[in-house]
Amino acid sequence: MASLNFRAVVFDFDGVIIESAGIKKQSYRQLFEEEFPDHLGEILAYQESRGGVTRRRQFEEIYESILREEPGPGRVDALEERYVGLMFERVISAPLVPGAFDFLEKFHRRIDLFISSTTPEDELNHIVRERGLAPFFKDVYGAPMQKAEVLGLIARRVGCAPGGIVFIGDYPTDREAAESAGVPFIARLGSSDEMEKCAEKISDLTELAALLERMVP
Repeated sequence: MASLNFRAVVFDFDGVIIESAGIKKQSYRQLFEEEFPDHLGEILAYQESRGGVTRRRQFEEIYESILREEPGPGRVDALEERYVGLMFERVISAPLVPGAFDFLEKFHRRIDLFISSTTPEDELNHIVRERGLAPFFKDVYGAPMQKAEVLGLIARRVGCAPGGIVFIGDYPTDREAAESAGVPFIARLGSSDEMEKCAEKISDLTELAALLERMVP
């Protein structure tokens, strides 16, 4: 039986477990077209570079760096509520990334599996349960925890150095979190062209087990 060489595998969720990264991009675009049409191009370019940052922080940074004004009372809350309304049901019904179910089903009893996402944790847990994925994971971590913090916590939880676990993500911010925590990183391609530059990368999760067998912690 193949050995995966690591003590735990940590997955980002959108674009790694389910094919929802595109859905979220489309929902952001619709929101920005409605709310900030005069700054649409600049905001979309910003959002492409900051995928993997919590949506609340993205809205705050749009006001700070692009609009250069303070959001009014409750404005960020309203943007967040509108965004969730645009994307939530579509994410619930989005297909799994190819190979995701097979990998999780095959390996969840042999190695500890976790999720670390910037989706708010209550919402993330709801989606994971609705998709029938909860039994595969030891735990699910979402915002407000930062991914680098979560990775360190998971390494301690499974009793190994950070290099003994691996993180799979689809945005540069995921790679940065792994580097900050000292954790090996695998890029899932498709959400960001920047991920092509990563040393370890996969097109989808059908390739994951073979790559983990080759990687040395």
